[in-house]
Amino acid sequence: MKVVLLGVALALLSGGASWAAEAANPVLIARPRGVVTVGAEQGRALRIARLDVKTTLSGGLAQTVIEARFDNPTKDAMEGDFTLALPAGAVINGYALDVGGRMVDGVLTGKRQARLVYENRVRAGVDPGLAEVTADNSFHTQIYPILPGQGRAIRLSYVSPLAADGSFVLPLASEAAVGEFRMAVTVLGAVAPPSVTAPSDLKLVWAQDAGGLTASIATKEIALSGGLGVGPWRAVAPLELSRHANGERFFDLRLPFDAQAATVRRLRLYWDRSRSRSDDDLKTEIAVLRRYVEAARPQAVELVTFADDSPRAVVLSAPTGEAVEAALKAVTYGGASSLKGLFAAGNGQADTCILVSDGRMTVDSWIAQPPPCRTLTLSSAKDADRNFLSVLAERGGGRHVDLSALDPEAALARLTSAGPPLFTLAADDGQAVEHRLVAGPSGRWWIIGKTPAARALVFAGPDGARRTLALDGPVRAFDGVGALWGRDAVAGLLATDRPDGDEALALARRYNIATEEASFVVLENAHDYVEAGVAPPSSAGEAMGDDYRRAVIARKAEEAEDRAERLGRIVEAWTAQKAWWAQVRQPKKAVKPGRGGPAAFAIPAPAPPPPPAPLAMAPSEDRERTAPPANAPAPEMGYVGGGEGLEEVVVTAERTRSGHSQAVPVAPAVIGAAPEDDGRIAVEAAAWNPDRPYLKALATTSGEAWRARYVELEKTYGDAPAFYFDVAEWLFRSGRKAEAAQVVVSALDVPGANGKTMIIVADRLQAYGALDRAVWLRERVLFLEPDRPQPRRDLALALVARGDGETGEAREADYRRALDLLNMIVTRPWSGDYDGIELIALMEANNLVARMKAVGLGQEVLDPRLVALLDVDIRAVLEWNTDKTDMDLWVDEPTGEQAIYSNPATAIGGRLSNDMTRGFGPEEYLLRRAPNGEYVLRVNVYAGDVLDPNGPSTVRVRLFRDWGRRNEKQETFTIELKKGDDGAMKVGRFAIGRSQ
Repeated sequence: MKVVLLGVALALLSGGASWAAEAANPVLIARPRGVVTVGAEQGRALRIARLDVKTTLSGGLAQTVIEARFDNPTKDAMEGDFTLALPAGAVINGYALDVGGRMVDGVLTGKRQARLVYENRVRAGVDPGLAEVTADNSFHTQIYPILPGQGRAIRLSYVSPLAADGSFVLPLASEAAVGEFRMAVTVLGAVAPPSVTAPSDLKLVWAQDAGGLTASIATKEIALSGGLGVGPWRAVAPLELSRHANGERFFDLRLPFDAQAATVRRLRLYWDRSRSRSDDDLKTEIAVLRRYVEAARPQAVELVTFADDSPRAVVLSAPTGEAVEAALKAVTYGGASSLKGLFAAGNGQADTCILVSDGRMTVDSWIAQPPPCRTLTLSSAKDADRNFLSVLAERGGGRHVDLSALDPEAALARLTSAGPPLFTLAADDGQAVEHRLVAGPSGRWWIIGKTPAARALVFAGPDGARRTLALDGPVRAFDGVGALWGRDAVAGLLATDRPDGDEALALARRYNIATEEASFVVLENAHDYVEAGVAPPSSAGEAMGDDYRRAVIARKAEEAEDRAERLGRIVEAWTAQKAWWAQVRQPKKAVKPGRGGPAAFAIPAPAPPPPPAPLAMAPSEDRERTAPPANAPAPEMGYVGGGEGLEEVVVTAERTRSGHSQAVPVAPAVIGAAPEDDGRIAVEAAAWNPDRPYLKALATTSGEAWRARYVELEKTYGDAPAFYFDVAEWLFRSGRKAEAAQVVVSALDVPGANGKTMIIVADRLQAYGALDRAVWLRERVLFLEPDRPQPRRDLALALVARGDGETGEAREADYRRALDLLNMIVTRPWSGDYDGIELIALMEANNLVARMKAVGLGQEVLDPRLVALLDVDIRAVLEWNTDKTDMDLWVDEPTGEQAIYSNPATAIGGRLSNDMTRGFGPEEYLLRRAPNGEYVLRVNVYAGDVLDPNGPSTVRVRLFRDWGRRNEKQETFTIELKKGDDGAMKVGRFAIGRSQ
């Protein structure tokens, strides 16, 4: 798929004077379907045939509606990708797309669900539209298809606050002529017409109509430059009343006040030094803070810097701007972003606190709970989490100062201001009034709220004077105040790592606003809306609504039937697996490798387990994991010849690290009958390839010198997560486990880090023993991707691993939550893409039940018919981190037979799970009684995701020996599949021998 940046671009921004039309905005990208030659013709692939802009100003807000039509004069169907940078504080409150000649309004659904539905429809070649708010506060929409010789139209509406001086600016600039251009601007309730300018020297003249002052223009074939500008204006009355489209009524109250400078005695600066901050506008932040300290003149200044390690606090030797500047310029950056323990750090009590951060926390729990001081927040990043920072500051009695939207002078004024004076606001009948303060134009403060069922509002200022404001004035149909109210309410819900996503989505729908967690989507048919979990809009037509209601009824009936039948199907499948387990095949003699090379050494293996019922478990026994004594003999090792470039790992009762894989013993609980002979398995995995320039550079260092070299190398290589993964692995292999865990989380702060990154980091943290953070990351992935069963399984296994090292209530809590998660995988209906995961989860759930029983814990979660511990000699599990990708687990057995999706049951008893063809896995190979000989594990890359052809898949294989027994051992290794990797790839080999 080629991506072509079109020559047609339109700059379009709204806000204050700080917004400049220096770059084309919005940006329109065409993605042709099929092989396309990039050239001059493609540079003109889409044309802006029509552009309509309508802006309405009321109170302190502007509501802007943009309708654009894109024509496709080429012979190829195109996917249009349209991005519009939004002004600070803006909120999207409408999106529509033409479908079959009708403008159909977008409906809001969860961001991930909207993305999945859109991509599925694109794969099917139908007509979806997707509109999202991105992390850098941009509006982004994708439209498919724009057919050859035809066009598509979109409509976007958003609300934005006026500039700091009360003016409105909307820059417009296009590189090519726009076919038709129309513009209209309306000001409601103005005392006198404000000044106005139009783009490209066009003339706008105010005219009075029933709705207020309006000016409009219309022209054709014009290249736009300059923009729309409306000067500061004064309303007839301080109180405006409006009605949102949902029927709720709001008021907008603006009153003058005298700005007061805040008194600061002890100042505490919380400075984010995480990796993501290294590309923020640190120079401007430091300059503003220096001037702030010089203006506020605090008696003491304390600096607390933070990343993902313990916060570092220091009281500056002098409370001066110069000292603050010097201290901040000396800060080095690295690591992930965490608020853990931050607000408990410091010496003594501060009266004013300023948090300087992008607000995007990437590890550990967070919530917008401010420290016990007046709290302000400051950011410069375009992708800052303004909602989180605003909520934190508001709850701390301060405000958020956004340097990406304010010039330094305006930012300094907001930092030094004490804010509005104290006041009271109530209805004339005494009832409380829901209201919020909003940062308004300079010299004013602004209150918005829900209009009470009363005759008037009663306002009392700091001087005690009361002012009565009648509520009997005209009520305008204007969504602006309601959209802002809804935005703030949703922001409060999302200001934590574990928000109530359903409630936040319900609020977003109530006020029809897009958020970082809710996106607009326009779909083609009723079935698609059912899949998205939302009803079609009325603009889709009555027939669509009728089809949707019928489809919902049919879907509910199908789901009820599926739930009723699912448990029966699983019991039947589990019964078949138990029957397989009961058919013990006698092991054959050692078999020489079939692909050349010497036979494996004979390795003592366990005697056959007795055939009692699978529920029989050993009595409880606690023992600690300890290293072998210093004089212990070296373990016997098996060897398989012909392994060029491979490393050998022996899995024994102690932990061994001799390659890319990781060997760990079983938990301290006894989970199954132990054989008299403790067998071993010799494993060969592909050697870890350290041929990286940065690893070679680190290898030349000694002791703690690696840290300084690492900081240097990060400047060159730190834009890719692989840098942190490789360095962390190098540290771990060098015996620096704590440092490895600290370095690997830095990958989370790399621009573009996503769910895949989180999964890999969680895997590494789990391997490095940082189980608390691994569990947190698993929880976060589950929150972000609740529609898949795999995040539940990953979290359950991490909880079991953490519980293995705990005692008492902590262990019980982790075990029980893990069992609940595994049981949900078993009992809940999932997409057919994941058929087979329930049996794998049952193997793991029964292993956990045995662990629990061994330490005296019972369970009533699993259905009794599903409780059976099926212990096996060999268990191999394949997992990968890419959606819509088919990987297969293949196992070559000593007999020459291959366990493969087309041959899942082998003669010696090998059993392969269901073939998962749509991504993530897992796939499982089981062998209860393993004959002597060589086994080869392979991964077959069958089909990659066409929507993500360049994204590498990470494949993880877990190899277990004596699964479900007291001497259970595990080997884990990971490989990355790069672009072009396909077909069968050897992951590793292992050899088994039995005593004669």
